[in-house]
Amino acid sequence: MLLFAGDPHGDFEHLYPFLKNGEDISLIILGDLQLTSPNELEQLAIWSDLWFIHGNHDSKTVAAFESLWGSQWKTRNLHNQVVSIQGRRVAGLGGVFRGQVWMPPNKPLFFDPIHYCQYCSADNLWRGGIPLRHRTSIFPSDIEILETESADILICHEAPKPHPSGFEVINELARKMGVKQLYHGHHHENFDYRHLHNEAYQIINVGFRSVCDEQGNYLYIGIDDR
Repeated sequence: MLLFAGDPHGDFEHLYPFLKNGEDISLIILGDLQLTSPNELEQLAIWSDLWFIHGNHDSKTVAAFESLWGSQWKTRNLHNQVVSIQGRRVAGLGGVFRGQVWMPPNKPLFFDPIHYCQYCSADNLWRGGIPLRHRTSIFPSDIEILETESADILICHEAPKPHPSGFEVINELARKMGVKQLYHGHHHENFDYRHLHNEAYQIINVGFRSVCDEQGNYLYIGIDDR
């Protein structure tokens, strides 16, 4: 069974009742894990086949970044990959659009991280590359990598249209890839697309600390009361 988890923001306790029911679970987290160490990933992996994409909060601190990219778990980041998980081809697009890089439908300022670094002052580089903040920014090169692939499911942190804060470029990517479903996080409500969307694929917004199954049914709805 595939389970899709919306932004945990450092709290994963709500997931364990679903993972400990004896079923063969593949858990896919839709960004903003907001970790301080990889320990939680190790615990989740005891009970599930664990995958994720990154969100904007996953480069807010060095600890959050290192927890995903500085450990063995970086191989479980689905960003810019298509992986077969329980017989379903799952593609991942992590991160968010930022105006300093690309804010669709405007033209991008930079095509890829190398292009960004060519115009970035040495003082602003981080570990010899783009600034920490932009390690979770979406570049046009990320879209280009995925748009020639095919998949059954596309997972994103950012939202597509018709979400009020969504991006048509993600819809275009979903069409090119021929997906049947698109799951996204980032927006902490569980936006209902059913009467607003007439494409050939299903869109599911998995909100703050929420859980959906592979049919797009909400199994748990979290409330962001912070």
